[in-house]
Amino acid sequence: MTKKQAFRTAVFFVLLVGILWGLNSLFVHPAADGTTARYRAFYKEEKENTWDAVYIGNSVVERAWVAPLAWHEHGIAVYSMSTDLQPMNLTVNVLKEVKKKQNVKLAIIDLRGIRESKLIERDYKVRRLTDSMQFSENRFDAINNAFEFAENYRKDETDLDDKISHFIPFLKYHSRWEELSETDFVKPVTKMKGVYEQTAFKIRDKEGPTITNSIGELSETQLKILTDIMNYAKENDIQLLFTAVPTRIGSGDQEHINRAFQIAEENGFPGINFNTEEMYRELGIDFTSDFCDTNHLNSKGARKLTAYLGKYLAENYDFKDKRGDEEYKSWDDAWEEYTLFYDEGWKKADEKRAKKLNKTK
Repeated sequence: MTKKQAFRTAVFFVLLVGILWGLNSLFVHPAADGTTARYRAFYKEEKENTWDAVYIGNSVVERAWVAPLAWHEHGIAVYSMSTDLQPMNLTVNVLKEVKKKQNVKLAIIDLRGIRESKLIERDYKVRRLTDSMQFSENRFDAINNAFEFAENYRKDETDLDDKISHFIPFLKYHSRWEELSETDFVKPVTKMKGVYEQTAFKIRDKEGPTITNSIGELSETQLKILTDIMNYAKENDIQLLFTAVPTRIGSGDQEHINRAFQIAEENGFPGINFNTEEMYRELGIDFTSDFCDTNHLNSKGARKLTAYLGKYLAENYDFKDKRGDEEYKSWDDAWEEYTLFYDEGWKKADEKRAKKLNKTK
């Protein structure tokens, strides 16, 4: 092959990658829970090495963490990289992705995803995460890890297949020609540092869970996932703080999470289990008004969780109060945007509920 032919071949592949990247960006469904906007902001808008910590978990975290509130009250920058039903076996890949741009010294990891029922690898769970990631070696590694995990854990219950379309999502979504809308061309953005918006003002009145302090045993798979996360943190000088966000959860799953907290503590990593009667009282959690559905906090409950956890972080870690720093102006802007969102949202929601109540009288 001549130099000219080699050059043309290289140009062809560069153009091909560019075209595929553009098509992927256009055709991949924006995640309805705001994941796309949250990850897009991480890549495109967040300034390098400005985060104090990252919060990683599944849907309970993305609904519970109010980054602008923690910023407003303590001047700390803690961003959520959670996704709905995020596979906990891919947590290390998420940490690696964060470390490319943010030299965080603390990762907050929620343990709800370690429940055995949530470990079954599902196609949409993996795509929610990897479709939101930029093309990179780490993204490919995450996909390979997901397929390897599916091959070895309850294989008959997984629906993970068509591996090539995970690497090149356009192959799965190309039939969306007739569905394309404005949001496909103008990608969703988050002006509130990833605050969850979709069900923020809904209320689900239902009894809380029966709490157990019993300690269960983790399976070999659960233990490996937890150990891999702790080992990566130790090798990369990252402190870990484990949490269990307030949620309705069965006693068997609680026992697994209790054991995970115990193992983490034995390895020098602290944890906060918010699913105890003591913590419900401490936070002021009201199961008649602080949840949007069976398992997730609404924006009132999220403020309670964030107020407590933000204070804990400010008091227990050496984070500088950066309020007033021009480099963090986007965080001040996020607080202003969030305040309007919260106040106006609840005003409209309460008015709507009042009208509905009057109609039933």
